Amino acid sequence: MTWLNVAGTTFATALMIWAEWRGLGDKQKRERVSLIAAAGVAWFMAMLILLFPNIPGPIEMLNSLFNPLTAGLK
Repeated sequence: MTWLNVAGTTFATALMIWAEWRGLGDKQKRERVSLIAAAGVAWFMAMLILLFPNIPGPIEMLNSLFNPLTAGLK
């Protein structure tokens, strides 16, 4: 079931890129690069969440970084 979700997310991302790509002109190279970069980052984060659902979130990472600092201030 997980691989079906991965395939569906990949297909949806490719479909969105294709739809946006058609609307961009030939001279808009920077926009095309930023479209690929933003979609690639979003796709990668979606794959991480799909494949590793128990991965800690960003707040837990910040708490682990700053807990020693707050303990030292008390």
